[in-house]
Amino acid sequence: MNFLNRAIKNVTRRWSKSVLLLITFLLIGNFVIIGLGISQAATDAKTLTRQKMRAVVDYTVDYDAINKYVNELTDEDEINDFYKNYPSVKIEDVQKILQDPRVKTANAATFLTFYEAPNSTVDFVHLNNSVENDSMGGGQSCYISPDGEEICTEYVNPVFGAKANYFPDMIEFADGEFQIVDGSFYTQEDIDEANNVVLVSEAFAELNGLRVGDTFTISTSSPSELNGYLSQFGVTEDDITMEVEVCGIYRHNKAITPDSENFDYTYPYENYDNVFLMPITYYFKAQLPLSQKQFDYYAELYPEDEYYSDPANRPTLENLQNQNLGQVTILLNDPLEVDAFVEEYNSNVPQFLMLDANNEEFERLSRPLDTLSLYANFIVWLVVINAVVIITLVTALTLKTREYEIGVLLSVGASKLKIVAQFFVELAIVAILGFTLSIVTGSMIANKVGQSVLSYQIESSGVNEENEDDYWVSTPSVWDTDYTTDISLDDFVEGYNVTISPLIIAEIYIVGLGIVLVSILIPSLMIMRFNPKRILMNQN
Repeated sequence: MNFLNRAIKNVTRRWSKSVLLLITFLLIGNFVIIGLGISQAATDAKTLTRQKMRAVVDYTVDYDAINKYVNELTDEDEINDFYKNYPSVKIEDVQKILQDPRVKTANAATFLTFYEAPNSTVDFVHLNNSVENDSMGGGQSCYISPDGEEICTEYVNPVFGAKANYFPDMIEFADGEFQIVDGSFYTQEDIDEANNVVLVSEAFAELNGLRVGDTFTISTSSPSELNGYLSQFGVTEDDITMEVEVCGIYRHNKAITPDSENFDYTYPYENYDNVFLMPITYYFKAQLPLSQKQFDYYAELYPEDEYYSDPANRPTLENLQNQNLGQVTILLNDPLEVDAFVEEYNSNVPQFLMLDANNEEFERLSRPLDTLSLYANFIVWLVVINAVVIITLVTALTLKTREYEIGVLLSVGASKLKIVAQFFVELAIVAILGFTLSIVTGSMIANKVGQSVLSYQIESSGVNEENEDDYWVSTPSVWDTDYTTDISLDDFVEGYNVTISPLIIAEIYIVGLGIVLVSILIPSLMIMRFNPKRILMNQN
């Protein structure tokens, strides 16, 4: 271990050289630590913002790809055939995706509206707002029937709403926006058998004295429609009446209050207190008599029509339930898995379909951080490369002044590897001291430098300018099918904080020793060529 003692003595004896090297390593360390800190802060800010977002992916039709494909077709028959078999999301494909352990649940919900059934005793939860008091009805729509008769129907607004899903769960429950306070959600068996079960809100249940297991009736059409437009099809009151059984009572966090935005313009069916949750298959089952009577009416009226003359087109419960889906929103367990999930499944989904993580806004707002991280990493590599060149040059130049020392060591039996190890230890001691000091100084200035360059990058990138679409942001409603989380530039900035973590400190020492190791390689080759006899003869 004599080479260690010699290394320490050389560092302390040649103090002027050691101080210069120490300052060099200090400056290198500051640049590296600030660069690594900024890069890590940018990555952490993106990660924290992503974790705040809902982990949702839309499985939908790729309309851009369809338009491009159709525009390239020249044969009219090919175009018609394509539209006859228009791509769509299929239930069985979604059910396979739901088997993935990364998936929580999925929404393929359709919003429906209903009316009070004749002789029904249930009432809707009243808001007593302008819409409810002034415009619940009124106005007529008239048309001329095929036999020349004018039929007019008074328009009446529906009072109940429903979210009908294809799956036995909803994103709102997984996210805690809805909570079941009694009973349970409908099951896959309820969906498969089209059972007449619904979940009602806590406020609706309390208003009407309903409990789990109770039944009540609602109507798919208003009495005025039954006596007007629907009368020509022979539709009866039974055809538009649905008797439903309460399987669960849920609580929601979407209360409408007088100080809510658009309170006066909220219809009763848009109030979640009046929104039911039901299997979509039961709605199809309830609509079947009406759909069949309408088909039969037009089939008799237009017997030569290609569509109505084909009995296979007559509505059945099976073909109503097997409709293809336009879009399904899939909720994952972890927001950080979204990108990998989309990339994996997009390579396997049918043509003209895609999984979309709705990352446009996230990518737009994170662009300054990406650029900042890129520049920070570039600076770190630039500093490291220059440091290697400089330290290598300084070490190589000092060999000339230490030829005699090397010759004496070789002549007394010291191995060349030990001499190289001595030089490495000398540099390593100074490097460790320099980088240790840089951790102190770098920690003091890293955050200020990081915030300054982030502000500059945001200004130069223009992402802080108002987006024109922001003027058209509406309040969430029962009609919403967009489950993505709204994010802002503030979300990213809030998560951006340059701190020197233990991992960065470890990286600093690894980088420092790496610089020393690489810097000693060229001088090591020179030492390997030294001949002790020739060195001492030249000195004499």
